[in-house]
Parts: sequence; structure tokens; C-alpha cells
Amino acid sequence: MAIKKVNLELTDRCNLNCTMCYRKSWSEAPQDMTTEVLDKILNELVGMETLEEVVVGGIGEPTVHPRIKEVLERLSRYRLMLTSNGTSFTEDLMTSLIDHVDQLVISIDGLSEVFFDIRGFELQVVIDNVKKLNALKIARNSKTPQLVFQMVISKTNKQDVFKLMDLVSELGATQFIVSNILPASLEDKDLILYSENDVPEMKAFYQRIRNHGLKKGLEVRLSESKLKTERRCRFVENDTTVINAKGDVTPCYRFAHSGTEVVFGRSKKIEAHSFGHVMADTLENIWETDAYKKYRAMVYDNHYPSCTDCDLVDGCDLVRDTTSDCYGNMPSCGDCLWVRNLVYCI
Repeated sequence: MAIKKVNLELTDRCNLNCTMCYRKSWSEAPQDMTTEVLDKILNELVGMETLEEVVVGGIGEPTVHPRIKEVLERLSRYRLMLTSNGTSFTEDLMTSLIDHVDQLVISIDGLSEVFFDIRGFELQVVIDNVKKLNALKIARNSKTPQLVFQMVISKTNKQDVFKLMDLVSELGATQFIVSNILPASLEDKDLILYSENDVPEMKAFYQRIRNHGLKKGLEVRLSESKLKTERRCRFVENDTTVINAKGDVTPCYRFAHSGTEVVFGRSKKIEAHSFGHVMADTLENIWETDAYKKYRAMVYDNHYPSCTDCDLVDGCDLVRDTTSDCYGNMPSCGDCLWVRNLVYCI
């Protein structure tokens, strides 16, 4: 299958320093995508006949990249999504969003006090930016970008979820995404709401979220509350690839950077995995390499171990990092919580 969707990380810098961010476990210095790399990518993407959608996002804040407006304009021939924290919208950028972006996903993790505790920033600034964007949409007679809000839910902010849904509904949101936290350090391991087995209280809580979304006219995309057998990778199944800020072509956000994640109390080293660099070959050629095709087939067919609920997990050295698994696959997806829909990916 050809590439249908590209997730483009213009930068892995961010203007915030959120308490639960994956970036806290990185050893690499943050950077913007260079002019040379970005030029080559844009020239390739605008000529790709099979491409249907581009997500401008990643682990950083894309609006801090100096060429953000140019990127949105050049990629507007495709269905275009931008993920953002919503803190740095100028009127020029808002105009660009209206002209070129189909869907704007804004991360918002709580009401004012909790939001500030997590992000170190005033929620009211984000609210005011969204209201200005809505006013500009009305003035320009535009229905786009559609507004989507995403919340990373944990024990620190779950009490805010219903009032937060009320707020985003008032702001004109069409969709509300609730993703579980994936701790990046052991000190946060007890913040998770999901479990390996059924917890009736949490199952009922998640159902209340769904019901509240119906009342507010929101399409709710909700992560699971417990570990389930089904494993589906949205990146592989949707023919998606990720280009990180360095220009490496990676299979997903999880393998875009090296860092640490905590899976049900176990600390795990994530090793970045690249199938090629855009300056060394074309994106389509990298996509068609034997190694990348073999990886996608392995994930699609579920030919990899289920480490998370394996009886031997506590004594297995292979689960300490993502280098390889007991089937001989490289990299290892056996502990991925995204494929279990415990963590939601766009």
C-alpha cells in the first residue's frame, strides 16, 4: 500500500514545559526542522498522488516553527490537521488556519487551576485565542478549521473532565479526545486511571464521559479503561508514516524519539527507530524498503508478542527496551499501549 497520511513534526521544541510530557525523558536537545530538510519534504509531499492527509504536529509545538504559515499554505491541497497547545496564536496565524487547515486539535488538560499546575500557563489565554479564532471564522464566513480538543486524563485532573467538556462545547468543538496518561517516569506511575483488569468504578466513569459527550453534542474519542486483547495500530492500518524534526522517517510517534515510558509500573527505554532519512532518499522509496514493509506486515498481522500481559514479563530482559522482542522483531511493539487504545494517537 502507498502512503496515504504523513505526520510531520516541524519541531520538537515547545513553548511550554508540561509536567507529564514525554520530552522530559529525552536526552537529545530540541530542534527545529532545518530549511534544507523541510524544503525537500515539501517538494516531495506536494507531488504525492496517493497522499490524502497531513498532520502537522508531533511532540513539539508546531506553531513556534518560523515557517509554519508557509507549510500550511503549501500542504493545503490535502486534508490538513494541526495539533497545538493554542497558546501562541497571532491574527496572521489564525487567518492561515482558516484559509488552509481543516481540523485544529488543541490540547487542554484541565480547568484553570489544574491547567496551570500541569502547563505553567493561563488557560484563559487559550480560551481567548479560540474565541478570537471563532470570531474571525464568522467574519470570513468559514466553517474551518473544525475545533477538536484533546485531554490527557489522569488522577490529577479527572475531576475536571465534565466541566471541561462543557467549556469546549461552548467554544464550538465538534470532537473531544480523551487519552490516558503514559507516564515518562516512575514518580508518575500511580497517576494512571487504566488497569490490567476490570475496575467497575472506572468503567462507569468512562461511560459517564461518553454519555456527557452525547448531551453536549460532542463526538467523544475515548481511550480504554482496561487492558484488552485487541491490538490495532492506527499508523500501520491507515498507511501513515511519521517524519520527525531531524528528517528521520519513523513508523510512529513512539519511535520518533528516544526516551522512557512506564508500562504498568515498569520503566522501559524507548529507542528511536528510523527506516531512513529524507536527505538520503525519497520518502516513497524509504516507505518501500524491505525493512519498512516487513515491519508494517508484522504489526498489521499481529506477529509480535504481547509483552504487557505475558506471564514471564517480570523476569524478561527484552522488555527493558524496544530494541527487539522474543520473536526476533526489531523494533519491539510488544509493550505498546497505543495499539491497545489505552493511549490515543492522532
